[in-house]
Amino acid sequence: MKINHLCLTAVMTAILFVCGCGVPVESYQPIFDRYYSTTLKLSTSADVLAMVQDPDTEMLSQSDSVVAAWGVKGKMDRTHWFNMVAFDQDQMNAVRKYGFLLEELNEGWNRTPKPALRLDAAYVMDADVLNAPYANSNEKLIAILTAAQESFVADAQELTFDSKSFRNSTIMVQQAFKSVLYKLSQSPAYAAKLPLYEGLAFDHPILDESCIRMVIQDDIVKVKIKCGKGWFTEKPFEEHNDVLFM
Repeated sequence: MKINHLCLTAVMTAILFVCGCGVPVESYQPIFDRYYSTTLKLSTSADVLAMVQDPDTEMLSQSDSVVAAWGVKGKMDRTHWFNMVAFDQDQMNAVRKYGFLLEELNEGWNRTPKPALRLDAAYVMDADVLNAPYANSNEKLIAILTAAQESFVADAQELTFDSKSFRNSTIMVQQAFKSVLYKLSQSPAYAAKLPLYEGLAFDHPILDESCIRMVIQDDIVKVKIKCGKGWFTEKPFEEHNDVLFM
């Protein structure tokens, strides 16, 4: 029995070595566990600081109103990630949160690893943005996504002077937002796809095949972005559990 078990283990190891990994982030799930553990409008800065960082693998950066834990791994630091949370400056409760991972996937023996990106983001959106008069629903969705992108840039700028790798992570996110907004500027009708389970497909300038979904629940806006073909080889975007249950 022990010999059979060892043989099976050897075979499975060989298969994984040859075939590579199909879906990213499994080994980085704590990033997104921490993201979901932060509750907007309720979690305080003390709550977040107590759980946002793994001190063995991550560094911590913070300003008066933003905190981020970030890390790097692999050859030339090509896998990198962060959790970032922004707080209301008066009440110091969480008003924006982000979980990000760029992981290099080895799809098989003697094949060039390909990166895959995931961003989860949530915002307490300003009433001025949500309640402004818009010509139609597509214009409103584009305005909200633009505000989300601008908030991310503002939050990141408070901290990215701290680390080149962290700055590179935020640049990848900005490229994704800009790619989506450019597509919407050319064809605003595509904004209607943002709330749907299948989301809006777009091309990231580096990672190519990508998809975004955005949902609005009262004053909370949630954004999910996945970039890179590795995300979609086994299941389409709309069948990912984290997309279905945003």
